[in-house]
Amino acid sequence: MVLFEPDLQMPPAKKPTRRSPVKRAAPKAAPSKAADPKATQPVVEAGPVAVHVAAGEVAVVVAPPAPGGIDRRLFTFINGLPHTTTSDRYVSVLSDLGEGLGWVAGGAALAILGGPKGRRAGVATAVASLAATYVVQQRVKPLFRRVRPFVNREARVVGIRPADHSFPSGHTASSFAAATALAFFYPRAAPLAYTVAVGVGASRVHLGVHFPSDAAVGGVIGIGIGTFSAWLFKKRG
Repeated sequence: MVLFEPDLQMPPAKKPTRRSPVKRAAPKAAPSKAADPKATQPVVEAGPVAVHVAAGEVAVVVAPPAPGGIDRRLFTFINGLPHTTTSDRYVSVLSDLGEGLGWVAGGAALAILGGPKGRRAGVATAVASLAATYVVQQRVKPLFRRVRPFVNREARVVGIRPADHSFPSGHTASSFAAATALAFFYPRAAPLAYTVAVGVGASRVHLGVHFPSDAAVGGVIGIGIGTFSAWLFKKRG
């Protein structure tokens, strides 16, 4: 007997199907705070002063002097005084004194050579100059965001163009702080010390990097800091 085995046919293999790649939705970009017009608009505005709220920060923006105002006219006059190579060099040296290093060096020399009184006076002068620089540069300027005179307006600039804000003048504050502290211990030196401080403030305007009101407010801040520094070291002495 012949047995016939049935043909066992395997089912045809299925052709692999290509799956179309799944497109993932791109993540939504976070809304830009700068694009929100409400984030940069002033919430309080009063003449040349406006309070801005941006990115959670509150800034008091002091506008540049209005055209035709006394501050702008005084700036134009001082900045427009004759500029020569020699005069600009001397004015720049006077301006650099307001950075604080000159006052600190003078205070250190007085502290070393001036005896007990000179020691207190020298330390008070140096501390006042450094403190005024710190307060203005790190605390006050970031709050009052006034642009420099050379931004979007005509001004003759000698030397570098500072990138920080204009109001108030740190050089002037440092100089008046040091002059006030020095005059507290040596009243006879007051005329010379304050003449130098006024010269530093005027030099910042002549070089085109500050408005006169920047220098004036810097001087007031400096006098306050210098008075406190002198009182502190006088009391300790």
